[in-house]
Amino acid sequence: MKLSLTLHNKTYSVESDESFDGSNVYDLAEQFKGLLVSAGFHPSNVDSIFDLDYQWFTDEENQENMQGHLSENILDQISKNKKIQQFQANMYKDETPF
Repeated sequence: MKLSLTLHNKTYSVESDESFDGSNVYDLAEQFKGLLVSAGFHPSNVDSIFDLDYQWFTDEENQENMQGHLSENILDQISKNKKIQQFQANMYKDETPF
């Protein structure tokens, strides 16, 4: 069996000695995952679209290393912290005119 993928005029392929008779699409999907990663897609992104036994990273590893991306929970916390800081800063302002 041979799978190939052409992106930006570059061809990536994976070959297997096993013949594919269409009975086990799971094996085909696993090879396609590897093909996508070899073509430059991030393993975490590939994992997120395939529900297979093999994952490039565990869920814990994905949460710990977001590759520079922030999750919504962190963004929510940052927003809340800014609101708290603004509230505290405004608590001590003297708004009486001189």
